[in-house]
Formats: sequence, structure tokens, C-alpha cells
Amino acid sequence: MKIASGVARYRTGYCLVKIQFPVDFKGNESVDCMHCFLYQRQSGKCPLTGHISEYPDRYVGSHCPLELEDDDGQS
Repeated sequence: MKIASGVARYRTGYCLVKIQFPVDFKGNESVDCMHCFLYQRQSGKCPLTGHISEYPDRYVGSHCPLELEDDDGQS
């Protein structure tokens, strides 16, 4: 449907995205931008925040909105 007479308002939608980060057999976690399937490697930006990630191969960005669950599934 095409909007012909202008936009009166917007409706907001939300989604929940599950992102899994690898943990090796010694318990070492790789929680960083490079292991996030959303991370845009060519631009170095996070599509969720629009920010360039600092040290994406070591950490998640300082503006990362992800909340990590505990091992028992709690956030």
C-alpha cells in the first residue's frame, strides 16, 4: 500500500533476537562483536546501534544493547 496523503503517525514493533556466542570445552567464552551474526564486518558497525564497535574481535561494543543470560537461562 502506498501512502499518498502523508504520514500521520508510526506504529512501533519489537522483536526478540537470540544471539549465541561460542564457549569452548575449557569454559572460555567468545562474547564479542565478531561472533555476533548481526555485526557488519565491512563497515565495522553494529546494525542495532549504528555505532562503530571498538575492538570487535575482543569485546562487544560499549553501546551494545544485548543482555547475556546466565548458564541457567536467566538474564
